[in-house]
Amino acid sequence: MSHDAADDTQAEQSTELPLTSLGLIGALARALEDHQKGVIKPKKDAPLAPLINTFLAKKQSNLVVEIGGEEVGRYKVNVTRDRFEIADRTKFDAYAEKKDEIDVILTAKPAFESACLAHAVRNPETGTIFDSRTGEEIPGLEFVPGGEPTGTLTFTWKSFKGEPIGKNVLLAAARRGDLDELLKETPELLPGEHKK
Repeated sequence: MSHDAADDTQAEQSTELPLTSLGLIGALARALEDHQKGVIKPKKDAPLAPLINTFLAKKQSNLVVEIGGEEVGRYKVNVTRDRFEIADRTKFDAYAEKKDEIDVILTAKPAFESACLAHAVRNPETGTIFDSRTGEEIPGLEFVPGGEPTGTLTFTWKSFKGEPIGKNVLLAAARRGDLDELLKETPELLPGEHKK
């Protein structure tokens, strides 16, 4: 066996890249990440404002995304939940003090406050808020109805048996060129072989 053949075998066995190559790959990944933040992220977030506006106007809370009649995923407007909050700190703190749940700084203990909010119930006829554990009225709380948009969306890929089939359907359509007309103004989203 020649010396050259032995060198080739050793080179083939070594799969670790040299540090300079790893550095180059790392730099490219950083450049692509910056590109993603600056160019692609706004496209990803483009449905946010129109969908929230549609929700406010028509209470439509989701958007089903389809290609060729097949669902690939859906956006959902995240909304606030009904909750109780302290409307009158003085009254609530007086209540906490009466229950011996006051801190030295003269505010309700955080654990007591959390427990009161968690167990608060509202009488729908009188609007009185009381503790579901004791039936005692809790002064200083108010009921805040939910259902307002939080300003965020959730996107979920259509899945089957835990696999994101919607993502695969969409990527296949993009590779076939089915989205070229739609994406002509955003060539950065076109797959490499379809960029003009």
